[in-house]
Amino acid sequence: MELREWAIHILSADRIEDKLFDPSHLEDNLKGPPIFWKEPTRPKGMGFSKHSRKNDKLPAFQDHHKADNRAICLHRFAGHELLAVEIMAFALLAFPDAPRSFRMGVANTLREEQTHVKLYMAQMERLGLKFGDLPLFKHFWKQTEFLTSPVDYICMMSLTLEMANLDFAPHYGASFKRNGDLESYELMKQILKDEISHVKFGMRWIEKLKQSSEDAFEVYKESITPHLTLKRGRGFIFQEEPRRKARVPENWIEALKQS
Repeated sequence: MELREWAIHILSADRIEDKLFDPSHLEDNLKGPPIFWKEPTRPKGMGFSKHSRKNDKLPAFQDHHKADNRAICLHRFAGHELLAVEIMAFALLAFPDAPRSFRMGVANTLREEQTHVKLYMAQMERLGLKFGDLPLFKHFWKQTEFLTSPVDYICMMSLTLEMANLDFAPHYGASFKRNGDLESYELMKQILKDEISHVKFGMRWIEKLKQSSEDAFEVYKESITPHLTLKRGRGFIFQEEPRRKARVPENWIEALKQS
């Protein structure tokens, strides 16, 4: 299946099974002109909701002893992963002239995000919640109007939104473990491992795509979308070691610590 065809399939799908469809083989021969997709089609019950005080806030960590509250967290995370699937499909359509190895790397990351959605769905259903039972938000799609190059995409997705998961995944995983939910803890361990590789992908490609005389962190600061800030690339308990594993430069780590 061509990357272009697959991306269109994902973004126009009205069933979750089609959003998560993973072809056995992918080609990148029929790239076509750029397509800047405005908004994805969503399965019934999974459309975008408006934010409110009631549905924005996740349960407090001290309330994770209740299975319902852990399920709510997993539902929110699954929503983020589904957004990531769609944004990666967006990037495949928007940047057909990017290097083939970059595009195949995005495709491989997309596949891992699809797996994350499936894993989250299994765990939340174990805890009594189905995907779509709670509000899902537009979040990442608010950034797409500013994505005009592969570097913009990397800075938004790999080096900000996925970077933040290097803090959130271990923090929530530790809380789930403290409350006896070892299955959800193991899932968050897998998420962290994969997110390290996704951030590493972003670091590798910002180095390849920038000018040799440019500093990667300076390029990032110039390329980050107006609705995001450096602080969005971290959680409330900062983790240095996962970032070092992802090859994040020390000046970048220090700036994040101070943000």
